[in-house]
Amino acid sequence: MVRNKNSRSIVILSAALSVVAVLLVLYTLTSFVVRPKYRIYRMHHHEYDVKGGMTEELKDCDLYEDMQSGKSFCFIGDSITDGTETDGIRWNEPLKQYINGKTSYFSYPGWTVKNVIDNSSKIPSADVYVIAVGINDSLGIGYASTTAEDFAGKCSQLAALISNTNPEATICFIAPWTYVGFDDKTMQRGVQFRNALEEMCLQKEYRYIDPDPVITSVFAKDGYKKYMLNGFHPEAPEGVELFSYAVLKADHDRRSVRN
Repeated sequence: MVRNKNSRSIVILSAALSVVAVLLVLYTLTSFVVRPKYRIYRMHHHEYDVKGGMTEELKDCDLYEDMQSGKSFCFIGDSITDGTETDGIRWNEPLKQYINGKTSYFSYPGWTVKNVIDNSSKIPSADVYVIAVGINDSLGIGYASTTAEDFAGKCSQLAALISNTNPEATICFIAPWTYVGFDDKTMQRGVQFRNALEEMCLQKEYRYIDPDPVITSVFAKDGYKKYMLNGFHPEAPEGVELFSYAVLKADHDRRSVRN
């Protein structure tokens, strides 16, 4: 009788272990194969447009008018412009359909403004430069600027280098992107870097667009998790659609205040 009970226990234990093993295999396949493949498929088969779709309000801004004019564009930046964390989906993916001129890119993951300056001789020629760099500077990653003023000074140097080779080009700086989940000191550093860049652009008469208020207002309403892949990279498609929307909306708001 004892032998039969032991045999039964062994059979039950073996069955339980088999079930656990199957569940682990299914979990591994789902987490590391199925979900990543579905995410990539969704990113690349999604029809990108700005969040909520293009509106007359969003069209009422300098950037959109330049996109429609046939002028050539060069987008300069870091991993968010490069689309490194979203399998090549750049933050401006929703804007591409509205750009009637040639589009080029000069971006690399982890780049700070110093990295762009050091490689400035390779920047493609264009009529409009949209420079979205600074998040790595404000987070202290890589060859980061030590202070907000140092960052703004380097941005001014970069703009001057571009102007030297393309005197008629329009230069538009995007404020360092929004990030989430960091301590108050780091978050305040982002504010300081945006303010310093804005002041420099005002003095030098470069265009300046700060999408941060628009992005954070959406986060306050919807939460940030569906828009952000991690603390400082947007998710695709929702995040890049939000970022592109926020750039146009902020540019429209800037025009409204100016007028």
